[in-house]
Amino acid sequence: MSPRRPSGKASSGKAQELIQIRAQLRAAKERADDAEYLANLTAELGIVGDSRVIGEHVAGRLQQLTQADQICISFGTVLRGVQVVVLQGDGSLQFEVLRHQRFERAEGGVFWERIESGKPLFVDDYPCSLMALPFMVQAGLSAVAHLPFGRLVGEVGILTAFRFGVARPWTSRERTLLDATAGTLGHALQRSQNFLELDQAVGFLKALIEVTRLTAAPMSLYETARRAAESMAGPAQLDLAVLAQVEGEFVSHEVQFRSAAVSGKLVRLLEQGLPRSQSLVWRSLQQNEVLFIDRDHDSPLSTEVLVNEGVRALAFVPLTVGDPARGLALIIARVGNAMPWSENDRDLFLTVAHSVQLSHERQQSMQSLREDALTDPLTRLGNRRALEAALLLGLAEARKTNSGLSLISLDLDGLKAVNDHEGHDRGDALLTGFATSLRLAFRGEDALFRVGGDEFMVLVKHPAPAGTAVSGSLARVEAALERLRSSGFGQADVSAGIATFPDDRNEAKGLLRLSDQRMYLQKQEHQASLRA
Repeated sequence: MSPRRPSGKASSGKAQELIQIRAQLRAAKERADDAEYLANLTAELGIVGDSRVIGEHVAGRLQQLTQADQICISFGTVLRGVQVVVLQGDGSLQFEVLRHQRFERAEGGVFWERIESGKPLFVDDYPCSLMALPFMVQAGLSAVAHLPFGRLVGEVGILTAFRFGVARPWTSRERTLLDATAGTLGHALQRSQNFLELDQAVGFLKALIEVTRLTAAPMSLYETARRAAESMAGPAQLDLAVLAQVEGEFVSHEVQFRSAAVSGKLVRLLEQGLPRSQSLVWRSLQQNEVLFIDRDHDSPLSTEVLVNEGVRALAFVPLTVGDPARGLALIIARVGNAMPWSENDRDLFLTVAHSVQLSHERQQSMQSLREDALTDPLTRLGNRRALEAALLLGLAEARKTNSGLSLISLDLDGLKAVNDHEGHDRGDALLTGFATSLRLAFRGEDALFRVGGDEFMVLVKHPAPAGTAVSGSLARVEAALERLRSSGFGQADVSAGIATFPDDRNEAKGLLRLSDQRMYLQKQEHQASLRA
């Protein structure tokens, strides 16, 4: 008995079942292929550690699985343009230029909207779309997918798939795979960004610790500022640091360091200085405010010349408070394709400015205390402690340079009589008037001291041997006395004694003793002449 033939209906059912099985197997294989590809992508990103770079094999596999003609990964911003870092596959010759240069907003159409929105876009029939650009259509572009996947150092990463020739819509599987790829790249990008931010935070912390250490060290404001700039250079990726000193109506500049990106022309321009009315340093010091300027936020740079020399970002950091006409500021800059100032950069500069200013105020307070400890409060001349220190220092310098030194002891006659008959205010006026007369009579390098009630001393440097320097110094005393008398103290008189190094004595005590002795001899002569 021959076997029964399946009915047409049964045969058709089995064929349909076979088709379904084959479709399921094909779908399973596609899922397996996609999973294998994503696993390889994840593994490669973990090894490379840089989500901007994937190998040709992985990029080629994505191209194959999505049936794209070209796969592109690019990074950039709307303002600075975009740089392609991966371009896999064969496309139009017009697209090859993307491998070698940044392209600007005018060249990309809807691509820039994706950078700003961060949302993916799939275009199935590019020539017929409203966003089509003529040069793209001319290049044969038929379908495109743009998928932003995150930010690294301020730049947006975008995965792009191109199709050329006959238009064919993106399938659900292809869209899902491109979405998954963008998500995987995004996770790797975030990991890279986290590590980068951690490294930056450590660098900023080290810089702040170094600046704090510097501001506590016994060094000049200028040296503190110079070394603070050096400490910030690495973490803040500075290309240029300039110390700007206001000197009256002019701002002078001194370059502290420069990277290879800084042109010699820019350095020469800065070193010329500026009138303070044209300088943002002056504005920064007047407002006691850090000024941030960068091209990415539509802030005009101070001069077009700086823009032409590649300056991208500037900051003016005031380092002193108080009188801006004697202020010091730090100018720092980035040039070329560097990033604009980040919030971390700004926080670092603000903290450095505050720390250096506090250090400067502390130094000024300490200097004021030291000066008060060495200054007579009434006349603002040096006191006895200041005299002793200056005399020892002057002798050491004179021995080293084979020069001379004269010490003049002065006694202002008549102070007691003025106090007794005209009051102590008038006596104080006599003392301050004599101090002023001495300042006007002697040179700026001569040191003046009030060491007692009516006792003054002058330390005069001169060539050795003393020679005419002695008579010249005594003539200055006479000139000071005449000025004092003409100011309303007609009865005032002064007794003076002078001792010189090395002619008279070789050490401080001997000079002090001899000048006092000679002063008292003249005082006795004055008293004797008055009695006579």
